[in-house]
Amino acid sequence: MTLDLPQAGAVRAYPAPDTAAVRELLLDWCGADADDADDAVRALGSLDGAALELADRLYQSIAADMGGKKWLGWPGPPAGQPMLSLFPLLAAVPDMLKFHGDRGVDEDLSRRVLADIGEKLRLNRRIYGRPGLDVGNWFTGHVRGALYQLGRLQFCVEGPDPKPFAGMHIRGEGGPLTLDAVRDSVEWAMEFLPAVFPERYAGPEDLEFRCESWLLDPQLRDWLPERSNIPGFAALFDLLNEGDPAGNRTDLWRFVFGRPEDTPVDQLPQDNTLQRSVMAGMKAGVVWRNRYGRLDLAKLGL
Repeated sequence: MTLDLPQAGAVRAYPAPDTAAVRELLLDWCGADADDADDAVRALGSLDGAALELADRLYQSIAADMGGKKWLGWPGPPAGQPMLSLFPLLAAVPDMLKFHGDRGVDEDLSRRVLADIGEKLRLNRRIYGRPGLDVGNWFTGHVRGALYQLGRLQFCVEGPDPKPFAGMHIRGEGGPLTLDAVRDSVEWAMEFLPAVFPERYAGPEDLEFRCESWLLDPQLRDWLPERSNIPGFAALFDLLNEGDPAGNRTDLWRFVFGRPEDTPVDQLPQDNTLQRSVMAGMKAGVVWRNRYGRLDLAKLGL
């Protein structure tokens, strides 16, 4: 995978962030915890020549595809450098801000989209008990101007041209997933995306919204309490596949239980209703799956 990245300096000079910039960006823009900012500063100072070259090449892949769709296929962080992918992302923030400014996106939305980095740093620490950013490639959509946080939901330009669909994504720290919050987000996206990407969407009628998530598994209806917002969210989608019959351990362990994928089932926490419900299903033989669906706007009254 690394060999597919542009060479160091191939697009533009790598603006390697210094410790002051790393700290400011993480605390003031990304909403990161102080512990994660401190660890990032320490990690920056420990990068050797090979790691710095890789950071440069990762940055070049961003610079070469500003405004591109979805996210990039980055390699995972090298052993001993779990925060390396953070630094090219932070180096690309000025590129993102310029792209946003050129498209009429205000600074508040720039800050909102970067807050996802702070959240994932917290999640990484909770899962592995150490600092890191194991899903750095996910944020290449953010800093290349493809993904935006519009209310409760994130929307990413995905799918084939000339009219790519809008992928819907759900932050863990975004608050309750109520139907009102979903409707408000989708209404915002129907206005925002054609305004920011007029070359892709002539208007709201050009937009199709899709989502792939464990949240769309209809089996959850049988295990979650009636008050749960998750089945109501899932019911908004027309499912387009059956999901992997082997199930989706990765996302469940990560987002439901906050544990590494190799954690034995009997060691998973059961601290909240969602965890207890998913665990009860597993003990009964349920194979939880990611499902992929198309949003039915009529179900939101849109």
